Amino acid sequence: MPVQADSQLIIYPKSISDDCFNGRAVSYDECGLQRYLFDRALNVANDADKRLLVVYGAEWCIWCHVFKEHVKGRYGKFHYKLEGQSGYHMDERATAQDIEMAAKLANFVAKNFVLVNIEGQHSFDGFSVLNHTGASDHIGQSIPYIFTVDENGAFLADMPSTVENPALEKRREGDDWYRGYNRTELMNALLMLAK
Repeated sequence: MPVQADSQLIIYPKSISDDCFNGRAVSYDECGLQRYLFDRALNVANDADKRLLVVYGAEWCIWCHVFKEHVKGRYGKFHYKLEGQSGYHMDERATAQDIEMAAKLANFVAKNFVLVNIEGQHSFDGFSVLNHTGASDHIGQSIPYIFTVDENGAFLADMPSTVENPALEKRREGDDWYRGYNRTELMNALLMLAK
């Protein structure tokens, strides 16, 4: 369930062709040119006087989808489609504090960032975005790799992954499986990227 944010988060790609891998992509344009997507998003971010937040990931990456839904202000029950396959459901069992923090997070991200999802596996030029920005010198072993760039598209700073900072992760195991971000920790990490 999404919260009502004061302003809407701008996310690229805006749309993905149904012809791309039989319509399996919902967040990452696996068939489009990533440099073009990056440049368009950077222009929009500059025009809006916001920072471009780059999420380098892939359609199969659950944490890539989890991140996108969290910064959009979603909480509660999450339904994901990974690589065209439905059936990924997670129930956060959100508390009042989770719902309040979801709204704060969504408003903060919408106010400060334009988000671009750069596809790193099937696209023709996903890695070239990392090279172009200088982020290839900083990327670790896991995705999503989340970083910001300056108004010229040069690497500024990156966010630790849940592997590097386990406090970012909210998790339940077993039959009651859940993966999500600790929104307070996520907000702290994004605050550092907004500077």
